Order: sequence, then structure tokens, then C-alpha cells
Amino acid sequence: MKHALIINAHQFYEGISTGKLNQSVASIIQTELENCDYQVRQTRIEQGYDINAEVQSHLWADLIILQSPVYWFGMPWIYKKYVDEVFTAGMMQQSFLDGDGRTREDPSRQYGSGGKMFGKRYMLSLT
Repeated sequence: MKHALIINAHQFYEGISTGKLNQSVASIIQTELENCDYQVRQTRIEQGYDINAEVQSHLWADLIILQSPVYWFGMPWIYKKYVDEVFTAGMMQQSFLDGDGRTREDPSRQYGSGGKMFGKRYMLSLT
């Protein structure tokens, strides 16, 4: 079975943005993926999250989808915080990467080739 992680990065703003559109799109994505035999996990950042559980969800997922609004040409600050916390934890645990890829033994290995997240697919769904 294939695995998908949907990250809903909506941030509530009273009177401006309640998050209904982003939640609706995330729900539709989840339903469609489940119809295609995916096992789906969904993180709604605003409801809180466990950093280590999110690291494990990223490792578990074959497909990672970010559902997010775009505010002033950028992501909401809660998503930036999420990325800092989750990716730093994944780096410190050496589960996302192991060094930057370069070695003295193999000079053909370039900077940035040390990741461990090969074979995953990523998608941005932006409102």
C-alpha cells in the first residue's frame, strides 16, 4: 500500500480567513488518494503536532502534499515554524540526511547528495 502525508498549513484569521477552503481541498485530496489505495495521514498544523511523530510521518510517506494558503507571496508563519522544527529534528536524528553528501573517499559525490529521502514525491496545493 502507498502512503501519503497531507500537511494543512492554514492559519486562522478572524474575519479574513477561516480555513474552510483549505480544509475542503485537503479533505478532497485525502478522499481521492484513499480511492487510489493510499493510506493517508493528515496534519493540521494549527491544531498542534508532535515533532518526532511528524519526522516519522515524513519517513513513512511516499507522497507528501502541502495544502496551504499563500500570504504576501509566502507561506503562513506556522508552516515556516513547522518546517524549522520538523526538519531540524530529522537532521539531528540523522533520519532525513547523513552529512551533506561529500566525502574524501568519493570526490564525485556533490554537496546536497547526502539525503535519505530519495524516491519520495512532493506536491504543493496552494490557495
